Amino acid sequence: MNTVSLNRIRKGIAGALAKAFPGTTIYDEEIENQQGLETPYFMVQLLTTSQVQELDRRYHRTHTFDIGFFPEGPQYNEEAHATAEILYDALATVEIDGELYRGLNMKHEVNDQTLHFFVDYNFWVWKPKPETPKMQTLEQEGFLNYG
Repeated sequence: MNTVSLNRIRKGIAGALAKAFPGTTIYDEEIENQQGLETPYFMVQLLTTSQVQELDRRYHRTHTFDIGFFPEGPQYNEEAHATAEILYDALATVEIDGELYRGLNMKHEVNDQTLHFFVDYNFWVWKPKPETPKMQTLEQEGFLNYG
């Protein structure tokens, strides 16, 4: 299939975050032990991916991401909500392989002093046309019937 890989989507999101928040550390892989990491930092995680066949060889694919932001104290919630306001603009479009992809279904919540910003990136993929044997020869006969 002609697709944009998950790794390229993650890099596109990380690039948009780096542009909007220069100097802030961005992790695009899940880290088992988050203790000891210096705040503030972002964590980009893929939550779900789905694919639905639409027409013949065309498929609609959806990737849902959770961009976690771990703010510095002491006003965690205020910093988290201010960061969310910037993320709505920064992730509205993300450049992936020279093309812009629109972020959809954006929403955020703050739990346990952490911002969770959710965004979907949807696009179509096309399955390659199957190879079919080509016809070698064809003999055709025709008759005219005068009635």
